[in-house]
Amino acid sequence: MMTRIASSAFLLVLVGSMSMLLSAVSVSAQTVSEGDCICREGIVMDRFCIDRGTLLDNSRVKTLVGPDQHSMHCLLDVSLCVDSGFTVLGDPDVPGGKYSVAAQFDDDGSDLVFDFAAERGRSSSCNDCTGELGDFTRGFRAAVVGIVEDVGIPNSSDPLERAPSIKVTSVMESSDGCARFTCPTVAAPTLASPTSSIPPPSPVPVPEEPMSSPDLDLTSQVVNCNELQSVVTLNESPLVTLEFVVNVPNTNSNYEFKKEEVAAGGVMSALLSYDGEGYVALASSTDGLMPNSEAIICLPDDDVPVSKYFLGDRSQVAILPVENSAQTLLNTEIIQTDGKTKCLFRKLLNEDGEISINPNGTNTFIWAVGASNSLSYHRARGVVSIPFEQCTLQGVSEVMALSQGGDYDQYWKAHGILMALAWGFFAPVAIVSAICRRLIPGEGLWFEIHRAANALCCILTIAGFGVAVAAYNGAGIPHFSGTHQRIGVTIFIIVLLQVLNGMLRPHIPKPTSDDVEKGSKTDSDEEEELSTEKKSFKASVVNFSLRRSRAHTPKTEKTVSRFTWEIVHRSTGLALLGMGLYNGYSGLILYAMRTGNASDYTSVWWGWTGAILGFALLYSIYDRCVAK
Repeated sequence: MMTRIASSAFLLVLVGSMSMLLSAVSVSAQTVSEGDCICREGIVMDRFCIDRGTLLDNSRVKTLVGPDQHSMHCLLDVSLCVDSGFTVLGDPDVPGGKYSVAAQFDDDGSDLVFDFAAERGRSSSCNDCTGELGDFTRGFRAAVVGIVEDVGIPNSSDPLERAPSIKVTSVMESSDGCARFTCPTVAAPTLASPTSSIPPPSPVPVPEEPMSSPDLDLTSQVVNCNELQSVVTLNESPLVTLEFVVNVPNTNSNYEFKKEEVAAGGVMSALLSYDGEGYVALASSTDGLMPNSEAIICLPDDDVPVSKYFLGDRSQVAILPVENSAQTLLNTEIIQTDGKTKCLFRKLLNEDGEISINPNGTNTFIWAVGASNSLSYHRARGVVSIPFEQCTLQGVSEVMALSQGGDYDQYWKAHGILMALAWGFFAPVAIVSAICRRLIPGEGLWFEIHRAANALCCILTIAGFGVAVAAYNGAGIPHFSGTHQRIGVTIFIIVLLQVLNGMLRPHIPKPTSDDVEKGSKTDSDEEEELSTEKKSFKASVVNFSLRRSRAHTPKTEKTVSRFTWEIVHRSTGLALLGMGLYNGYSGLILYAMRTGNASDYTSVWWGWTGAILGFALLYSIYDRCVAK
């Protein structure tokens, strides 16, 4: 019994001690004041990945759960991460818990941490890593000392807003920790209390440095050729832009050249941005056509997401990656966030066996973006000719695309409207008029409707086919390479033969006078019988659907040629209608893919055509039942 009491007392003391310790830590964290000198040790993380919630280089890992998986490449190579600034994370209180943001750095401090990390990253892990003082590939740690400039907002739900902001004064090895750190010898300026009666000390005069006056500062007039300088809008909807800068060695440029860039006579740095999620591609071309072009294709889900490809033809099987020795792109990265895709790369200007890029002349490019991350039919594409100008300290002129092409949305829209009228309206009307001829009053009127609808269907098909051919010629795309296109040309050929077949049809033999007289008498007798039954509902239906029609079409014997022609004509018409309906459906899907429309309207297509043809089918069944 005494043992249990002693154990309980010990646990109470232990819990109380831990609570006091945690309270002290909490109070200590909350009592950080502006001007305090603090040290924080932990994993270095960029603000972008913290805001994003998951690691940019591994989207399956939450940033504040697995920051040790953050690569040196993402930390030091990716401009979005580097430009956002750095922080240091506090380790979780319990194993498996979430990390916290212990401090975030000022711009100069982020630069200091960048240099410190680059010296300690394995040389193969990032572009600027030297491996001189370390071998980090992931989860870089450091101890950072600085002066608190902003204490943050302790009650905020945002981990960055909760963290204090510091002006970094020094960076140390993580292994040294924060047990012993040195603050700057010159204390950070403190804020005078509003009630203080002691005046602040007079500032010590500091001699002005040359060029410190705004009027004399010429640095703002110097262009940084390491940054992208020009932008061209390739497409408005969806928005596609190309930002770039071209640098040539041994010129008036402050670009930091690599050996291979000097050997190639310069380099083009580019950022291809797409307002959507999918692959992006940019290809050098001599004639603005896809075949024999050399493309840089960015595939977000690939193991090597940014690579060079040779475009042997328009078909996907002819798009082949170049051999490994020719994969010379530099500083490549692809980023997808907030429904947008960005691809960055550097391309050498002159390479053996490839189309050269003229740094001071016009270059022709083909661009394309996809509706998915895998290589497939493009959502939008185009051709653009851009006058390049090498970057100098004085900058570059405003770039205007000399020509843009490949936007054939109006062609596809016109093609779709023409074919929808042909096969979504006039073809069904032609068939329905023949099936429901007994419902159409007037002798031979059904045939006039049938003939006119077929003629308009044929004319619209020819027009729609011509528009499609013109679009393919203008875009430089091979004809009839897909299922939709092959069915389309089949319809075009057969519909011409069907019209010709209709014009050359063998006519029904004319009935003899005896047949007409006999038929008329029979009809008269039957009408008298129906009138004696006081024109009941059933009799009126039969009279409307069968008797009156038969008065206009006396029974005659059909010739073998007429009988054969009818079978061929009807079968061909139904086959054409089936192909037309399918191609209308597939065409709506293709148009939605090309334009990026959220809806393809296929349900409207099937609803409309299904209603018309469903009515015709039901009436045909009813008519046969009545005829029997």
